[in-house]
Amino acid sequence: MNNPDPKKVSIGDYFLPKNWIILLLLGLTRIISLLPFKALLGLGSVLGSLLYLLPSSRKNIARRNIELCFPDLSEKEQDDLLRKHFASLGIGFLEVGIARWKSNKSLKKIVKVEGIEHLNEAVQKDKGVILMSAHFTLLEITALIAREGITENLPPLVGMYRVGSNPIINRFFRTMRLKSVESLVTKFEIKGLIRALKDKKIVWYASDQSFAGKNAVEVDFFGQQASTTSAICRFVEMTGSPVLPYFAKRLENGKGYVLQIYPEVNPDTSDPQKYMQNIYTVLEQHILQHPEQYYWVHRRFKNTATSKDPYNQS
Repeated sequence: MNNPDPKKVSIGDYFLPKNWIILLLLGLTRIISLLPFKALLGLGSVLGSLLYLLPSSRKNIARRNIELCFPDLSEKEQDDLLRKHFASLGIGFLEVGIARWKSNKSLKKIVKVEGIEHLNEAVQKDKGVILMSAHFTLLEITALIAREGITENLPPLVGMYRVGSNPIINRFFRTMRLKSVESLVTKFEIKGLIRALKDKKIVWYASDQSFAGKNAVEVDFFGQQASTTSAICRFVEMTGSPVLPYFAKRLENGKGYVLQIYPEVNPDTSDPQKYMQNIYTVLEQHILQHPEQYYWVHRRFKNTATSKDPYNQS
């Protein structure tokens, strides 16, 4: 599959002052990746805790999401979860260095796959497979499912990709992800996604961000109405590909990661809302294992037709 870089880096980009801090931070991920694993996690936690102390709109969004999704927690418990979430965000930033720079041999020591039998069974159907993922603070770890030594004898993995506005950041993340996947497609390259499935490849797809459009449906997510795209139903109808929920989790005490593959979703797509609800039910159950690791800093509950914007409290 042709996989051109949509935003090429020019020599001049490296000399722009606005990119110097970006180059410094990306360079630091290389240095920090050399740290022992537990030390890296500890440093990331400290970084996230410092970010928590700074006033930001993202912190306000995360706080509001936690209030909505965990109303039974006391105010102190909600604040504790918010603090843990920012610690997880800090770790997630440094995990970029793990995904980008660590060798497959090193990764094999800290990454475990559970539910691989579900994926193998889906592959045997010979119709391609969709791994339905979501946005967690350790998103880059999720892509490691296709790294050599972590799994074996799987079809090539094709990843969905959002093109960034900065060409240097864009190049960094593309290079990192292409160590794990065969190719990347954007959300606008639907034909490329369908072609990959018809070629019996595995597609890594995430659709848990708020969506407004003709394919939008609303699902229950932690007792709140959340808008999401049901485009996945169309993909299934066109290809017959099985869909498996797939999420990563960071284990406590520096014990590494689990890449969790869940059983195939019921393939009946006649009711898109019900189909997506089944996926979100699995996602919610997974989040409850380590709620601080979900990506709470986006406006998950905007764009719903049945409720007002919970982030506009003026």
